Amino acid sequence: MGFGDGQLYPWTDGLRRKDWHDYESIQKDAMRSGKGEQGKPYPLTEEDNDDSAYRENGFNIFVSNNIALERSLPDIRHPK
Repeated sequence: MGFGDGQLYPWTDGLRRKDWHDYESIQKDAMRSGKGEQGKPYPLTEEDNDDSAYRENGFNIFVSNNIALERSLPDIRHPK
């Protein structure tokens, strides 16, 4: 099912609702791997761990420059 197909499903309350999830895209995102993908931490070596940029900017500029801008994040919503 692709995005926008929106199949109707009956619920226990008698109402019918559309499922607008793009399951193909969800599966592709789950398969992605790399530093920072799926919200996993970015591993730093001792030489990469420089606190001066963090103290100045409030974030680690080295990590920010080395993770993908468009990375996947886990879906934290309740399964229902």
